[in-house]
Formats: sequence, C-alpha cells, structure tokens
Amino acid sequence: RHKNKHLFLVQAMLRQHSDGMPSSKGGRSSKKSGARSSSSPKLNAGLRTLVQKRFTKDVFEATANQNGRGWMVLVVDMAAMRVLSSSVGMYDVMEKQITVVEDLTKKRAPFKDMNAIYLMACTEDSVNRLIADYSSKPLYGKAAYVYFLGRISEKQLAKIKECRPLVKRLKGLAEVNVDFLTPEMRGYHMDLRGAFSPIYVRNRKSKIENRLADKLVTLCSTLNELPHVRFSESSPTASVLARTFHNRMENFARANPDFWYHGDPSHTDKERCTLLILDRKDDCLSPLMHDFTYQSMINDLLKIEEDRVQYVPDTGGNDSYDDDDDWDDDDDESYDEDHMGGKKAAAKKASNEKAVDVLLNENDSVWVELRGMHIAKVIEELSSRIREMVNGKTNGGFKSGGGQGQMSLSQMASALKALPEYKEVMSKLSQHMYLAHQCMDQFNAQGLLDLSELEQTLATGKDEDGRSRKLSELISQVEKSMSKMRSGQDRLRLLLILIVSQGGIRSSDKDRLFRAARLSSDQQNTLDNLAQYLDVSVFSEGGGESSSMTKKYGFGNLFGDSLNKGGEIDEE
Repeated sequence: RHKNKHLFLVQAMLRQHSDGMPSSKGGRSSKKSGARSSSSPKLNAGLRTLVQKRFTKDVFEATANQNGRGWMVLVVDMAAMRVLSSSVGMYDVMEKQITVVEDLTKKRAPFKDMNAIYLMACTEDSVNRLIADYSSKPLYGKAAYVYFLGRISEKQLAKIKECRPLVKRLKGLAEVNVDFLTPEMRGYHMDLRGAFSPIYVRNRKSKIENRLADKLVTLCSTLNELPHVRFSESSPTASVLARTFHNRMENFARANPDFWYHGDPSHTDKERCTLLILDRKDDCLSPLMHDFTYQSMINDLLKIEEDRVQYVPDTGGNDSYDDDDDWDDDDDESYDEDHMGGKKAAAKKASNEKAVDVLLNENDSVWVELRGMHIAKVIEELSSRIREMVNGKTNGGFKSGGGQGQMSLSQMASALKALPEYKEVMSKLSQHMYLAHQCMDQFNAQGLLDLSELEQTLATGKDEDGRSRKLSELISQVEKSMSKMRSGQDRLRLLLILIVSQGGIRSSDKDRLFRAARLSSDQQNTLDNLAQYLDVSVFSEGGGESSSMTKKYGFGNLFGDSLNKGGEIDEE
C-alpha cells in the first residue's frame, strides 16, 4: 500500500492538504497530530525507557502543547491500557494535562468542555466505539486526538472519514507503533496469552501469525531495528511467522522514508541486529524444569496475578514454617487447586490474618536487583542488609539470645518496627524477606531439592557426580517420587520431564508409571496433544539402559546440525 494514499486520507480528514508528513518513528501521522520527530535513542537505553519517551513526549506532551492550557480526557481501550500501564505511571500521565482516564468500552459521562485523546488498538470494535462517541451527541469538546497502537487498515480509515462530526473535530491522527508490553526494562511481552493454541491447534489457516508479525513490526520500529531473520525451515510455524514479519517490516520501511535503523549508512554506532525465531517444539523441556532464581520461584510456587502477590506478615512468636504435619492423605484434590496458586499454609494464614499486596515490578528497586539471583543468595543478601541497618541504628548491634548471633525472622520483624525513620526502605526489605521465606517453605514442603536433582539427571543424562545412570534406575526413582506427590499437577510435570528428556517411555514401563501418576482425563489429553501437536514421542520402542536425552532433544539439536539447514532472510 502506497504511503501517499494513506497520507491523502489523513489529510482529507484533517482538511490539511499541504502539510501531512510521516513521523520520524515510522508511524503515519499528520503534522497537526503533534507526533514530533524524536532524536536518536541512546545506544544503551532500555526498551522500557524508549516506550516511556514515546508516550510521554511524542503523544501526551506534544498533544498538550497543541491543545493549549486546557485539561483533556484520555480514553483508552483495554489493550491500550495494558500497554500504557506497563511502562508509564498514572502520575506521569496526569502531569500532561490529563484530568481523567476513561474506558472506551464502558458508558461514559460527557465532558463538553474538555478535548479528548484516544489511545486504542486497531480493532473494528474500538474504531466503531470511537465513531459512536461523535455520531449523535459528541461526548467531548471541539478537538479530538486519536492515536493507534499499530497500523490502521484502509477500511478503518474509511470508516473514520465517513463520520463527519468526528472529522470536524479531528486535530491529530497517528500510529504510535507500540503494540507490546514492557514489564521489564529490557524485556517485552506480546500480550497474546491465548496464542499457544491457535498456533499449534488449528483446522484452517490461522491469523495469529499476522497479529504476531504486526506486533513485532511495532517493536522493531521502537528499537529502530531492521533485523536479519533466522529460523528453522523444518518448522512450518517459524517459517510462516518469519516470512510474514519480513514482508511487513520491509513494507513498513518502504512506506516510511524517515524510518532509520541501526546499521544503516547513517547510523553505524552498532550493527544491524538479528531476530531469532524459535519453535516451542525445539525445546519442550525447559519450561517444565524447576528453577531456583527468586523470580522463577515466585511465579512457580506462590500465588501471583500479573505483578501482584500477597503475603501475610509474621506478627512475631513462632517463626517456624514447617507445615508437614498439616497434610492429609485424602486432601489430594483440594491441594491441586491450592498448589498452583497460593499453597495451603499461606491460604490458612490469609483466612485469619490480613494479607498484604506487593507489586513486583520495575518500581521496586529491590525486586529488580534480586529477581535474577538464586534464592539462597537472595535470603543471604536480604538478611545482611537488614542486619546492617538494624546494627547501625541500634549503635551496638542486635543481640540474639544474649549474644551476638544470627537473628530469626521474628526478631528481624521486631527490629524493623523499632526503626520508623527507616520504614520505607525496611518495609521493602522485610516484604521480600517474607516472600523469599514463603518460597523456601514450599521448597521444603515439596522436597524440591531431591526432585531437582532427579530432574537434572533426567535432562543431562548425568548425576551430580558426573556418572551416567541406568534408565531403569531413573524410572524407579520417578515412580517412587510420583507416588509420594499429592498434587496431580506435580505428578504430570515429572512424568512429562521423563517423557521429553528420554524420547518417550518404554511400553514395559507404561503401566507402573501411569499408576503412579494417577492421571485425570484432562491430563491424559495433555499427553495426546503433546504427541499430536508438538511432536513429542510419548512412547518409545527402544530398550536401551542409558539416559539419552542429549542425543535428540534440547538446544544442542537446534544449534547443531540443524543450523546448517535453517532458513535465513538477509535482504538488504
């Protein structure tokens, strides 16, 4: 689609036939939209910083400058709210003359004296709701500034053009090209949590690759990258996505002559990047393995929704976390429900005491610093910092049991309450200390130390002493471990690790392993789906006695011989 055609449509709506121009970030816009040219981002700037700048400078600040001193209403759909809130705080938005944030999908009160900024996804529903706001009795003032997260279609532009009351008020229309989440400074999320099924389970051609490709285009435009694309030709999923993205990225670059990328003749500070597209079939094992970094354990063992996790502060007294005597042999079903979320001990405490919500995001400097550390290092670091602050304040050291010794969790909590001037800092440290100890509670209750050693032996084919183990021994160990597990999810998880790492289970071992696993009908369907859609061999005809995961599975295969057969798109 030719750039001039889009510019003509935008200019016609804005009744500005002489000064339409694309923005420097690559999104189509009009000069009146206020999406001004931005300087080249710093080489070491994080992605989240670039996105923050895009919204605060190129959208809100530019619109505020054009709008004058009047207050404005910000109207967002759900997709835009998630994108915006992942990078920009409400305080930053309110600083840019925004007095209220409204949900596009809900019934809203009119604000005739205030102009409106719309930030929304390029969907038919959102475009229809935008038009409805101005079709009969306009909800807002004499000016409307409309920003789309990604590329708006010709059909959607035509719909907007047909709404004369909206066109009359339209003072800016642009594509922000930020259609992804930035939960971490150098990490992104496509916010397509339901995408796994349509990618692999499909009866007809799916459009999910188009959505993924469009989102990747906005990501690359934000980073000023025109990447080389690498993928495995043996993967239809990766091949389709790679070629779809490549075509759309090339079209984007051609349609926006002001778009620049790292590695072009004018920007040689770093080389052109490479986009590596992997198929989940390349490594089904890693997501199943237990990992003991702080962030992994929080997500695996505690109840967390988005970035929010709850904990019940210790009020002093008993600081023991041993709940083994609470288990009931007949509690299997209820434990399954608790296990993947809160865990039984935490749920019991929460019912009797007030739980505290903790947000684990980029605004928590302690979380940012510690989340990638091993849990043992996290507890050691937190204990050291708390002890340092307490000892510094009390000017003589905190004495435990009549002598200088290690403080218990309850003693630390008591010490924190006595230091009001350190309340904010110490509150963060104590929160993370409690969360880390909750992780360790579950670590001990589930026997994850021994289980992780078994997982590593299955995955690598070697035990901790570097010796090869007989497959029959590992099968017996897996059977014994599953027999002790009360959670059906845990039993399925271990069984899957065995199946994936060993290339399937032998028919002679099937009955005893399935008896120990006690699979539900849904869990049996999981095994069927793995075989049908992810090419995982559930059953093996081999009779070897050595653990042989490294022969067939994992990234050794991906970056070994198969690399020479991979696809690549390198067109300059």
